[in-house]
Amino acid sequence: MKQFRFFIFALTTLFFVACQSASPDKFFGLVVLNTNLIADFDPATFGKRLEQETVEFPDVPASKKNGDEAQQIVAMKILSVEKAIKDIQALNVSDEDAKVLREQSVKLFEAVLPVYKNEYTAYAKLCDTKAPDEEKQVVLQKIEKDYAPNVDQLFEGVYTLGKQFAEKHNLNVKWGY
Repeated sequence: MKQFRFFIFALTTLFFVACQSASPDKFFGLVVLNTNLIADFDPATFGKRLEQETVEFPDVPASKKNGDEAQQIVAMKILSVEKAIKDIQALNVSDEDAKVLREQSVKLFEAVLPVYKNEYTAYAKLCDTKAPDEEKQVVLQKIEKDYAPNVDQLFEGVYTLGKQFAEKHNLNVKWGY
């Protein structure tokens, strides 16, 4: 009987701990600061990074590439974004402001995920195969035209709501932009 009571007590305790809201610090870190994972979404920035990963130098044997370096970077980015979405969605929030901020952050990550899976993956393949610059530019221009404006707007929304959340919860945050 004692074991059964202990089991019920342990189960009840775990339930209450699992249902508790994240601390404002932890919440802010996962929902706002985690957007640093995708801060380089801009085609000029991320495209250049992918291109640089494929550069080999004839005089430097250590610079020899396998041929999938850019694709590996995009694959890691995809995994990071998927994990961020999962972690953010798992946050238990009771405050209405926090719910709105969490939803905005999820929208941002969900907006970039298909672009990484499709356009940036295609671009990475072009980089790894040393495709002509014209082909690569078409992909980057599509990202810039079709996706970047919405992503920028979502970023701005997360930062605006994040500032309000930080002020409300007296979080010591320095905004650098």
